Amino acid sequence: MTISTEELNRIINHMNEDHVDSLVLYAHAFANRKEVKSATMINLTTNDIVLELESGEHLTIPLTSPVQVAKDAHMVLVAMSKQARDLLAD
Repeated sequence: MTISTEELNRIINHMNEDHVDSLVLYAHAFANRKEVKSATMINLTTNDIVLELESGEHLTIPLTSPVQVAKDAHMVLVAMSKQARDLLAD
């Protein structure tokens, strides 16, 4: 991954400040963890999101596409939010 530490921190902070609902959706839709009420993103790698759940447990969720640069992260995370909503609507 060629995302700088500064960009990575910005992405993680943005997700935690503005998109907690999406983080919870990721846990529900992609890890079948419907009991999750709150989640904090603690890492983003080329292939995974790592969330810390309210219990303190770390949950790794595979990304639907690899992330190499910050623009990729935005596109993949938005697409995953939409996909999660669709999966949960069924």
